[in-house]
Amino acid sequence: MNEVPDWRVYERVAACFEIETSGIDASVTPNATLVGSLSGTARQIDVLVDARWDEGVERRIIFDAKLRKRKVDVKDVESFEGMMRDVRASRGVLICSNGYTKAALARAQQSIEIRIVTFEEAEEIDFAMVDPCPHCRGKKRNTEGLVFWDGQLPLAIGWGCAITFTGKCDVCRSFAFWCWDCGDKKVVPDGEVYECGCERTWFIEKNDDEALFIVRVEDGEIPLDRRPLR
Repeated sequence: MNEVPDWRVYERVAACFEIETSGIDASVTPNATLVGSLSGTARQIDVLVDARWDEGVERRIIFDAKLRKRKVDVKDVESFEGMMRDVRASRGVLICSNGYTKAALARAQQSIEIRIVTFEEAEEIDFAMVDPCPHCRGKKRNTEGLVFWDGQLPLAIGWGCAITFTGKCDVCRSFAFWCWDCGDKKVVPDGEVYECGCERTWFIEKNDDEALFIVRVEDGEIPLDRRPLR
């Protein structure tokens, strides 16, 4: 992680924290981009959490990581609240490295949580559930992506059960799978199809609102994860 800018390390820590605490029914997307429902412009979100399978955005949470020398103030909270409304998030979490003012905490109220994580604490995070993305590696300086494995899913296949991990790259935002039956671990860019050693087919299907990550098995197609586009 030494070649990655400090602010990107800090954003990734926010993703790792949420992955550790979320259940398998939550989909975690690091460095997400959504088109605002009010502004109509693309909004960058450090970490986006949505329901993995349920439709709608009732459970949407966004994270904003503030790596800075000054404290988070009331203007930061108000700006974050505006982005929450724009991307239809029900909750928000501000992660800051140098604390916050009393006014910021009072303004946050119930829908926004403020957490303090110093950069020194961030550097100690175990990135064991992260792998380099081969599709981003070496294209541009400081843009090498990392795949965050955010879901261990037991798939009911035939009379048995298969274990797979799913994840997303924090730069190209591609889905990834890790099939424990055959050991294949692949990143699947949009428009590409992969067949693992178990002869299961992994691919992305898009509609106007989201991209779905799907595995095709003998019994049919199983949706694994989602990446909202709006």
